[in-house]
Amino acid sequence: MKKLFKTLSLAIAGVILLSGCGGIKNEKNAAENNTRSEYAISDKPVELSLFMVRGDSKYQEDLDVWKEIEKLTNVRLKSVSSKSISDTEQAFNTMMASGNLPDLVMYGNGKEAFSKYGMEGAFASLEELAEENAPNIKAQFDRPVVKAYVTAADGHIYYVPGINPPTVAAGWFIRQDWLDKLGLPVPTDVAQYYNALKAFRENDPNGNGKKDETPYFSRFNGLSDLLGLWDTSNTWNQENGKVYYAPVTQKFKTAFTNIAKWYKEDLIDKEIFTRGGKSRDKLLGDNVGGSTHDWFGSTAQFNNMLKETVPGINFVAFAPPNGKEYSVRDEVIAQGGAISAKSNKKVEAIKFMDFIYSEKGSKFMNFGIEGKHYDMVDGKPTFQDWVVNGDKTAINILQESGACSAFPYIQDFWYEEQWLTPIAKKGVKLYLDNNYLVSKFPTLSYTVEEKTKLNEIMTAIETHMNETTQKWVFGTENVEENYDRFVEQIYSMRLKEAEEIQQNAYDRYIAAQ
Repeated sequence: MKKLFKTLSLAIAGVILLSGCGGIKNEKNAAENNTRSEYAISDKPVELSLFMVRGDSKYQEDLDVWKEIEKLTNVRLKSVSSKSISDTEQAFNTMMASGNLPDLVMYGNGKEAFSKYGMEGAFASLEELAEENAPNIKAQFDRPVVKAYVTAADGHIYYVPGINPPTVAAGWFIRQDWLDKLGLPVPTDVAQYYNALKAFRENDPNGNGKKDETPYFSRFNGLSDLLGLWDTSNTWNQENGKVYYAPVTQKFKTAFTNIAKWYKEDLIDKEIFTRGGKSRDKLLGDNVGGSTHDWFGSTAQFNNMLKETVPGINFVAFAPPNGKEYSVRDEVIAQGGAISAKSNKKVEAIKFMDFIYSEKGSKFMNFGIEGKHYDMVDGKPTFQDWVVNGDKTAINILQESGACSAFPYIQDFWYEEQWLTPIAKKGVKLYLDNNYLVSKFPTLSYTVEEKTKLNEIMTAIETHMNETTQKWVFGTENVEENYDRFVEQIYSMRLKEAEEIQQNAYDRYIAAQ
């Protein structure tokens, strides 16, 4: 009996020991599995069909960032668009006409398109889906600025938007080296800005003995940035909740009276309506461009880019001459993603988009892959040197890996700030610290009927407005003599109807908050 008891005791101890080891091993495996599955959308692999056109003949799911996301989420994307397609709008319209939609649809003009087709039944309403399955998306939908932007005219939300940091996008730049040469101060108001442009034109700051300077230029084919100097625009605005069309106001008349004068005095690029996107490269590269309004990040790079060919160039940001900056970066953008109303994987689709909205997903989208594109330094994802100082721009490197995607995500300004030059950083800080930013008129949502009528009216009005203002600038018509007739003509083109549509849409926007 003693031998039997001893034998049983040893056996039991062995079982306990084995069970203990097995238990430890199993607990370790479970912990590892939990780590691996923390972000898993499903226990079993899920495939979501996807419409998203890329311009580089690659499918999103084949890129490194998305392979990593697949490992974490257990979700694989399957693109339905051809690699040979580059026209996103045409591809989107063709898909919508077919009625054969994938689970997920990504589109640049998402606010208008998803709302329109969502109200027609093509895309799923997302409020309840987000409420029950997507805490990160729900948190954004609960923000008044986001909710008002994404809510369609019928009160539902049909797409998940991209979210930007609330920061300034662009600012005013001027040739500091020219100011120094001519003994001029940095302009602090519109009158001083005019005097600086006048001096650039008349006093040969580039020193070549020719009057070839182009004091003001813009690569955006127009004069919209200059309009801001007189606190107006060529589109809609509101004051105390009352919507109005800026071109029929006194400020618009004042602005074009001055702009026509500046153009006549050769202070504005003679090819401002036609030169296009290369004007900045051309005029700065030829050492004739004096000032512009443009993006901080790219414009501040020209000093380094041209230091060999334009010695001493010092193109720097300065405060807006009238103390107001209208290029506030939209916190919510039109680009985003929707879920097909016919999808049988709506929950998986919203959960997947919610992951991209999460802190982990946002790191992938903003910074790429840890250890490959960035390392954590003092708690912040910091790009490796080859990303910010490589042969390609950081944004190109990230996009080629699948980051900075057309998928909706929450952008972290730190990703952009890391490759800004000191001049760009100083400019951004100048504008933010001094609160120069002015809120823009919001992008509104319309019913199909409203949108159709508004497009019909405003296409004719905007064509007339553009043709008339160019006549004013070129001097073939006088602003003072013709402005009242211009306003009368605009109103005769059914502006009152357009104002009513805009006011109703704006009131819904405010109510949605």
